[in-house]
Amino acid sequence: MSHLTVPPPADAVAREPAPWRFWGTLAWGVAAFAAFYLIQFAALLLLVIWWHADPTAPTADLKTLGSNAIVLSVLTLAAAPATLLVVALAVKLARSRFVDYLALKPVDIETLVFALACTIAYGSAVEILTYLLGRPLVEPFVADIYRSTRASGSWVLMLAAVVIAAPVLEELLFRGFFMRGWSASRLGVPGAVILTSLIWAGMHVQYDWYTVVEIFGLGLLFGYLRLRSGSTLTTVATHAVYSAIAIVQAAILVG
Repeated sequence: MSHLTVPPPADAVAREPAPWRFWGTLAWGVAAFAAFYLIQFAALLLLVIWWHADPTAPTADLKTLGSNAIVLSVLTLAAAPATLLVVALAVKLARSRFVDYLALKPVDIETLVFALACTIAYGSAVEILTYLLGRPLVEPFVADIYRSTRASGSWVLMLAAVVIAAPVLEELLFRGFFMRGWSASRLGVPGAVILTSLIWAGMHVQYDWYTVVEIFGLGLLFGYLRLRSGSTLTTVATHAVYSAIAIVQAAILVG
């Protein structure tokens, strides 16, 4: 006698929690940015107070705070946890797991090698174009950060911020949270990739238009790699490598 499997009732079938759509994702994104900038402002204020109160502390001209390695590193490391806490709250209220919502899935070596090859190829193409246009191969802002790091000896702090904290924060926010919500909206996947790349590039106000366009193109590449691999961990790794290469390039060319 054969055994028949009776399907469970429709309401008993487990369904994946629905993500925040366009407006919900945008609202939580604004909250995350608010937390990011508020924490940065508070950290900057504390640094300025400390520098004025302690005569032995390193000094920095207010006009050059934005390119001071210690300031940049402290602000990034301070703001990243608070920003990700807002994202974690949004995910919790969407009744989803953090790792699932942000697609934090393991990737195989072949996928990672392909992603790194694409990223390095993109960076090489940008460098060739930059050279042909007669533009500096190292952005003035990056050169200033490198000189400041070398002068203050804050290598560990700077590397932790630029190569670890910033890639993790930005990729989880843009290729993770924003991509998930906006891909499920009327924008669709292509619209989500383009919009996240535009916002990501636009927030880099420390650079000129040429570098902002480069970052936009990099965002499109990261969006593609995120979709192809199915994991945000892929773009966290490629973002970290891209930043590390920029630092090595500065070390070679700035001296």
